[in-house]
Amino acid sequence: MLHLLAPAGSTEAVIAAVQNGADMIYMEYGATAREGGMSREELSQSIRYCRVRGCGVAVTMDELLTDEELPEAVKRAVFAAEQGAETLLVRDLGLIFALRRVLPDIALWGSVRMGIHSLDGAMTAAALGLRRITLAPELDLEQIHTIAAELPIEAAVCVHGPMCFAYSGQCYMSGMSGQDRSDSRLRCKEPCRERLSLGGRMDEYPLSAPDRCLIDHLEELEQAGVSWAVIGGRGRRSEYSGYVTGLYARAIRERVLPTQEEREWLAMALAPHGLSAGPLNPPEAAELLAPPIQPDRTAERLLTDVRKNYMSGELRRVPVSLYVVMHRGKNALFAAEDDQGHRAVVEGYEPIDLGRQGLSESRVREVMYRSGGTPYSCADVHCSIDPDLDYPDEALDDARKNLLAQITEARRQPRPVTVGDAPPDPTPVPAPERTNFIIQVTREEQLTQALAEAEPDYLYVPAELLAAGADGVEYFRQRGAKIVAVLPRIVTDGEAPTLHELLAALRAVGVEEVLAGSLGLVPAALQAGMTLRGDFSLNVTSARTLARLTRAGFQSLTASFELSARQIWDLAACGSTEMIVYGRAPVMVTERCLIRASAGRCACSTPTSMSDPFGSVYPVEKEFGCRNVVYDGRKIFLADRPDIYGNRGLWGVRLLFTTESARECVSVAERYRDRNRYQPINISRGAYSKGAL
Repeated sequence: MLHLLAPAGSTEAVIAAVQNGADMIYMEYGATAREGGMSREELSQSIRYCRVRGCGVAVTMDELLTDEELPEAVKRAVFAAEQGAETLLVRDLGLIFALRRVLPDIALWGSVRMGIHSLDGAMTAAALGLRRITLAPELDLEQIHTIAAELPIEAAVCVHGPMCFAYSGQCYMSGMSGQDRSDSRLRCKEPCRERLSLGGRMDEYPLSAPDRCLIDHLEELEQAGVSWAVIGGRGRRSEYSGYVTGLYARAIRERVLPTQEEREWLAMALAPHGLSAGPLNPPEAAELLAPPIQPDRTAERLLTDVRKNYMSGELRRVPVSLYVVMHRGKNALFAAEDDQGHRAVVEGYEPIDLGRQGLSESRVREVMYRSGGTPYSCADVHCSIDPDLDYPDEALDDARKNLLAQITEARRQPRPVTVGDAPPDPTPVPAPERTNFIIQVTREEQLTQALAEAEPDYLYVPAELLAAGADGVEYFRQRGAKIVAVLPRIVTDGEAPTLHELLAALRAVGVEEVLAGSLGLVPAALQAGMTLRGDFSLNVTSARTLARLTRAGFQSLTASFELSARQIWDLAACGSTEMIVYGRAPVMVTERCLIRASAGRCACSTPTSMSDPFGSVYPVEKEFGCRNVVYDGRKIFLADRPDIYGNRGLWGVRLLFTTESARECVSVAERYRDRNRYQPINISRGAYSKGAL
């Protein structure tokens, strides 16, 4: 049977989710990432509440962390475990490595932001020591089955809640729009939900996806091997947690689907962007579009009714067995045992010997079964009662209450937790003798002899272009540049054969190094005998992450462009670190083809763009598999600030060319070589001044 994980963004939401049947709730506290997290006292109180009622607790810690924040994050994790949390929802590789040492017995659950979209990616996550992973919501049912059927750990799927138009864990649009806005810190301001113009016409909300609703597909997911159904929306109101959890709990356990009235109510009151099965059904995924809906007064009244329901009752969800022993001449004994082995004993007084028929076992059972108003459901009552004895109902009631009170107190107490030593700080490494100059192109026409004269040490080229034998590459080889193939960020299992063919073709044309932006690409690249370099989308934000990935085989790693320059310098002191010093940041990868949506037909060779009401323009380019990459409207430009990247111990600095003409590529490269004074228009310093993390 599927298990149900529900969100709880407040203590009231904890009550709402638990009382409506969640198997486990997830919540956060004291996060560096997000306003509104629970306090330590609220967390402790909530965990005790859940433990008594047999509901598991997961604490979310799925923000990206810097080296300064990792020690405090580990302390928060230890506190949560000591209070009784069984699971931590994680994403940051540095935190995962640390927690495996500090809390060896805690279950780590890879959050949806890890972006697991292939079996290789899932197996890599399992090798990290995770016990569960949430698969990317962009996957369809066949892709989910491919992963879940082979996975040695439990797989989870988001079945309900807000959907991001971008691939999970691969959206930087909000972070690049201003400080303290990064989705990597769970502070996304959802700029994708705004009204946007696509391809020169006002499409209103081309990046606004409706809420996901898979309540009609739960049996299919279970048959596919999925273990956990996850309800998203951790920041939504408690009424949402209660009502949605109740609908899914009944659908899973009783196979009772919502009525048409309940569906209409759900859409009206709790789905501000509408409802859709989304990518689970590929034809439906092509129609994603959802302008915001404002709930009316009727919806608010319905929400009030929902709140009354979960605040006024107690769901009897914990089975207990009761034992009654009454023998002549001895004090009565009462005992209880719950489903976790907790036991309680109460001694009563000596029953009265009537000398005639007295208390019947059926009467005792009737009184002892009365557990209403508590979290307990009496599974059975075992009696050993001599004949002709009497015992007042009031005394039986008191005994039952005392037993359940003892069981409650025992269930409140967390189990002992093994806490290991914190991992040592990463060891500094010698600075490289020189900083490598790297040029990355995205189009074949950018591979010119004039650009090669900028004499880059490395040339990054899309793997598809290299495999096709792009002629301009020879200009760079002749000048000593090492050629590196840029692998697609997203490769699903259905596309894996194409990836293997691509890697074989790269070896055939003499390419031996690849730039990988996903851990799921690593097994195939190593199998092909390639040297690994890591791209920005690995989200390297700490020296601990960098050091462990280096030990895993990466020869260099690109720092996240959401870090400040100073944070990147600290990374560089601990390993071969690359910094993007020019170009448009790739802020989003989308499964849905925006170019097709704009042109009304397949037109991948014709890039398009989006613009917002404030004049920002976001170029949209084709990506592997008919996906799209959305680029930031402004170009990072640091040529006039060499103090930011020069003599900072960096292994390499990269110029990332996307929409630039061949001529502009040359002008920019020459500027960074200090051979001209070219100044592009519409530039920024990115997040390097203050950082988005």
